[in-house]
Amino acid sequence: MFNILLVPLDCSPQSVHVIDLASRVAAPGTATVHLLCVVDPSYALPPGCESGVGPDGITYPPAHAQTSFAQSVLAAAAAQLADRNLTVEQHFCAGNPADVVIEQARLLTAEVIVMGHHHLSRLRRWANPSTCGEVIERSRCAVLIDARDKG
Repeated sequence: MFNILLVPLDCSPQSVHVIDLASRVAAPGTATVHLLCVVDPSYALPPGCESGVGPDGITYPPAHAQTSFAQSVLAAAAAQLADRNLTVEQHFCAGNPADVVIEQARLLTAEVIVMGHHHLSRLRRWANPSTCGEVIERSRCAVLIDARDKG
């Protein structure tokens, strides 16, 4: 059983299984599950701009939509864990997903990263390297993978 878990979510249907797996390996009553959603920096609102209007007065509808969606994913995941006797914290970051996951694991002193893995074709892996693969290679803590693609 783990006490500090980092659970990156990619908003896919597989996330439900990843959250369930995290709850099964978390130490009841003592564990903190850190839910993480990472968005592309060009679609993240600057701090203090939750309404979608920047400090310069310009509106950012796509960034507002992405930020709102990510926050709803985090809230749904937290609700899924609500009755599991775990402390849940939500984190929203912008950047390269693998870089952010590795950095957050370090900052939080995570004992394990619980994440999903999507089966990609060779061409798709070449064009867009696997975040999961990068995290496995670079992580200083254990990485637990749920490889189910769909419900």
